[in-house]
Amino acid sequence: MTKHPSMPAISFDNLAIEYGADDIINALVRFVAKITNPQSSRQQIAMAGMQIHLPMTSVRVFHRICILNPTHHEYSDMLNLLDAVHIRPTRVDSRGRTTAGRFNTVLVDIGSGLSSNISDLRVAQVRVVFSLKDHHCERLFGELHTKVATHLAYVQWFSKFTVMPSSQHRLYKLKRCYIRDADTNYRVAEVIPVNKIRCSIQLFPQFGSGTAPRQWTPDNVLEECETFYANPFHK
Repeated sequence: MTKHPSMPAISFDNLAIEYGADDIINALVRFVAKITNPQSSRQQIAMAGMQIHLPMTSVRVFHRICILNPTHHEYSDMLNLLDAVHIRPTRVDSRGRTTAGRFNTVLVDIGSGLSSNISDLRVAQVRVVFSLKDHHCERLFGELHTKVATHLAYVQWFSKFTVMPSSQHRLYKLKRCYIRDADTNYRVAEVIPVNKIRCSIQLFPQFGSGTAPRQWTPDNVLEECETFYANPFHK
């Protein structure tokens, strides 16, 4: 991570609008509840999170993660590479030209260590990387604040890997994960420590048997498409 944030303070409201982090407040209080109640069930953590009041309305935001020695792809034997994960919103320069936002997909360690077992890894899209000020961290986590990761990421999950890839092309099929009911339809998201991110990972959109939708572009296909194939050959 860079020493200084890309943006010194962005409000939660603007993170939802500009970065697509529409559930960041709920995800952050669940993260706090999970750290401070490590033995609790998921339901208990959700209940505990409802009692947490965030002492801030903005956070420091970072637009890039650099990862050394990142390759944990199944077929990769390359070491000591520098991997970069980019997380930035759409921007307009002084001449009025628009540069599309970039929110990379990554491979996250959901296990307890450095296992390369596919069941301990999961794909997510990073929407925000941020840090908390020391006094906010101490207020939220109490005595545990020194053990909390300095940099956190708000990610949106894809489905878990199947046991085996497709026998035809050896790619893993993934879908966006949603919470759906009568009133809501939003992506499943979570706040995680940045050090849980192993590396970037390339996804191919599933085009189906027909032609690709005309509205898909290189800049928006990750948002428009719902089903992808993970590329384990990417290095």
